[in-house]
Amino acid sequence: MTGKFFRLFIVLLIMLVAFYFAFNMVMTALIHNKKEVVVPNIVGKSLYDAIEELSKGGFGFKKDDEEFNQGVPAGTILRQNPSAGMSVREGKLVRVTISQGGEIIHVPNLIGQTLRSADIALRYSSLVMGEVSKKYSIVAEKGIVLSQDIAAESAVDKDSVVNIVVSDGLPPEGIVLMPDFVNKSLEEAKIWAIQRHITINVINEEVSGTEIDIVIRQFPEADTDITNTKIINLYIAANTVNLE
Repeated sequence: MTGKFFRLFIVLLIMLVAFYFAFNMVMTALIHNKKEVVVPNIVGKSLYDAIEELSKGGFGFKKDDEEFNQGVPAGTILRQNPSAGMSVREGKLVRVTISQGGEIIHVPNLIGQTLRSADIALRYSSLVMGEVSKKYSIVAEKGIVLSQDIAAESAVDKDSVVNIVVSDGLPPEGIVLMPDFVNKSLEEAKIWAIQRHITINVINEEVSGTEIDIVIRQFPEADTDITNTKIINLYIAANTVNLE
């Protein structure tokens, strides 16, 4: 019984080996019967156009990788393998690397930072500090960032330029800057206005969860030069609205 199984195993093994060699011969013949074709140049083409051109030439397509590239729109072919102009068998697989376009960066919040800290934050985020303007301020110490021309958390391209304004310290005598009255009492603003012969135009607004007579907005904004201004607008929380 054991000998019969052994002979059967030998027969199956011979058949398997024969099938393997026959299959290889057939596949080799099929491959060599395929005509040679020249690989087209698809670098710089859109993904749709590249696939269409490869399909017409009988080529296969495979995406190998994606890369950020500031100068090339997203979905554009950056590299191909085999290279354009090579002679290959019909049906050859062409592997490509595709551009993801410019890398998107979120702008950090620079307001309240020193000039040096702001510069470090921008470099760390792969952004560039642009023009640094100065203005007098009673809100922030000299050298502190007052504003930025691209708002914090805005999505921009890598290496974008962010311009900032920094405090140049207190103004010289004769220049009056608007204080920051937001979240302060109307009474405090009135005392300041009387001392400087400025009229306050009070505008009442109903605001939920805010104490009455607290400034919620103002015009002009803090640090605005109001040397020649006689009237300012303060928006006051008139009533507390209970939402329960």
